[in-house]
Amino acid sequence: MELNHTPFFSIITITLNDKKGFCETRASIEEQSLQDFEWIVIDGGSTDGTVVELEACNFPNFAYVSEKDKGLYNAMNKGLARCRGRYVIFMNSADYFADLMVLAAVKERILASGQAPDMVYGDALEKTVEGRLLLKKARSIDWLHYGMHTHHQAILYSRDALADLSFDESFKVAGDYDLTCRVYRKGGASLGVDLPICIFSRGGVSEKKSYIGRRENWRVQREVLRQGVGQRLTTRSAYLASSVVRTKLRLVYDWFRFQHGHSSS
Repeated sequence: MELNHTPFFSIITITLNDKKGFCETRASIEEQSLQDFEWIVIDGGSTDGTVVELEACNFPNFAYVSEKDKGLYNAMNKGLARCRGRYVIFMNSADYFADLMVLAAVKERILASGQAPDMVYGDALEKTVEGRLLLKKARSIDWLHYGMHTHHQAILYSRDALADLSFDESFKVAGDYDLTCRVYRKGGASLGVDLPICIFSRGGVSEKKSYIGRRENWRVQREVLRQGVGQRLTTRSAYLASSVVRTKLRLVYDWFRFQHGHSSS
């Protein structure tokens, strides 16, 4: 990697034996109109041809590591340890930017804000199994008291805010929620941008292992947000109700959670 300046963004991609997903992510990153970023890929020792694709990358400001790791959050910490950008975003294998103008638009909004927010966040597009894209609007930053306010692929963290932080590798699912809440607890500024940042497919780890995620979220709310038992019980009840609706009544969930009139195929 050859950098003549500190990049505005660091994009970190985690991958393991997902050649097709990695190639989709790579195409999205390479087509960004703004090239003021570095791209760091942490591969967990893939054996499906992903490493061949990594070796063939001739992209400026690109670096990768391919070796076994101790899990997702260990790999994400490896990426954090290597990044130099002012703002960090995780765009893991099979995730991609909503369009080619995302980074340019986000940088413009950060500079126009006249501040250096600890977190910048936006909306997400969720891809259904039928290939439709549904707009999932970000909630207020204070929604963190109940759960993630948007998807982690739609959050950019200031590297300064992360200077003394890393992912807690004891988490299986909610490590991103834990880190986001610890940045939030610092009390720094946050900036919501009214645009889709990412596209992600349904059926990720947090959805497949939602029961683990709920338990780990409870832990974050107790240990990081310092919530009392009553508030945590209320939140857990809401989680359970939402989970039932999402899994058993998907059309009802989609009707209430997604922005109407903004779906596409």
